[in-house]
Amino acid sequence: MKVPLLRWCYRVTFPVIAGLISPYYVHRLSKRGSPREGLSERMAFYAPSTREMVGSGVDLWIHAVSVGEVLVALALLRELRRKSPELRVALTVTTITGRRVAMSAADPGTIVLWSPVDFSGVVRRAFALLRPRALILVETEVWPNYLWEAKRRRVPVFLLNARLSPRTERWYRRFPEIFRPILRGLSLVLAQAPEDVDRLIGAGFPPEAIFVTGNLKYDVANLGSGGEALPCAWWEWCGWPVDALILLAGSTHPGEEEVMVDLYRESRHRHPKLRLILAPRHVERSAEIRALCRKSGLSVVSRTELGKGMVQDVPSDVLLLDTTGELRFLYEKATIVFIGKSLRAHGGQNFLEAASAGKPILVGPNMQNFEMLVREFRRERAILQAGDRAELGALLEELLTSEAMRSEFGKRARAVFSKNVGAAARAAGDIL
Repeated sequence: MKVPLLRWCYRVTFPVIAGLISPYYVHRLSKRGSPREGLSERMAFYAPSTREMVGSGVDLWIHAVSVGEVLVALALLRELRRKSPELRVALTVTTITGRRVAMSAADPGTIVLWSPVDFSGVVRRAFALLRPRALILVETEVWPNYLWEAKRRRVPVFLLNARLSPRTERWYRRFPEIFRPILRGLSLVLAQAPEDVDRLIGAGFPPEAIFVTGNLKYDVANLGSGGEALPCAWWEWCGWPVDALILLAGSTHPGEEEVMVDLYRESRHRHPKLRLILAPRHVERSAEIRALCRKSGLSVVSRTELGKGMVQDVPSDVLLLDTTGELRFLYEKATIVFIGKSLRAHGGQNFLEAASAGKPILVGPNMQNFEMLVREFRRERAILQAGDRAELGALLEELLTSEAMRSEFGKRARAVFSKNVGAAARAAGDIL
């Protein structure tokens, strides 16, 4: 398809599609904050104070979606600052949770804004304000109007930590006449692994633009939490013994908390020092998870309750992490880590922070979004993957029973992690 026709079709159909699906996204946003939050910025109508901050423009515009992509952007920024401390950067973020993380962690030289919606007029206004020397898209954020407007303004576009989910790859391969002309707008594609190169080329990415820098998620996990003292207080407030066995279930999805609660109840009679932390991926589910624990006869205290200084006279069985952005503080304190969205949902979640802490890691069968990472860790016997709930319970019991097994898997996880750190520095060198 010719680019002008493709551009016309997209600019006509995308606003219609966006309008049709907007009730769904308004409903989702209403669970995590106000649907109107940042609406003016999302439409690239900027306040005078924002225009004053931006001034004559920025050197780099980095676009990220949510928490995971924001953390990748921050890992890159750390290395960019080492090479060029005076860089002016705009970081645009799509989700409420991602923005909170960006606002709390961005350096003074970085302006955090809401991501402009990919409507042609909106994107034009954003470019007119920011006037970037380069645009960096994180992981999968290939938006046509961003690329077309960048090309019109002769702004190079870099795709950082590029990855393709199996579904996205199928779409790209099925409709090459649509996607290839768009992907040709990328000046530089920084892939995570050599195995990605053939897949990216087959999906239509320009071969001459693809370079392998490694996976920046290792560098994200290596950033350091900055809150290492907090879990010590949490343990004291929970009334948990210093030698407690801590089963941390991180980024869990519906159905997985029930499994973890059942496994905990089955195991605690054999391991009386066992305690459970539940950290749901979406904190708005905290009330239903608390109800589940109480229905199962378990005492539960939430992170927000502890934050109010509510010390537990009777030690609780379960700590419910009902805050955003604090899960990474807890890995050092965990004895065993289970990674959610891998047993009762599809795709999996990032487990590299647990590996960085040198903890034995349990995952379920559904780790499709982290397939290559799981493959590498399994090859080095640095992760335990269960095929179902029964196997997960058996593996958990083995780990709880054997301190030597926990130590070996933790050491191997840390070793695999350590040898892969450094992608952010390589990416920064390619970009500057």
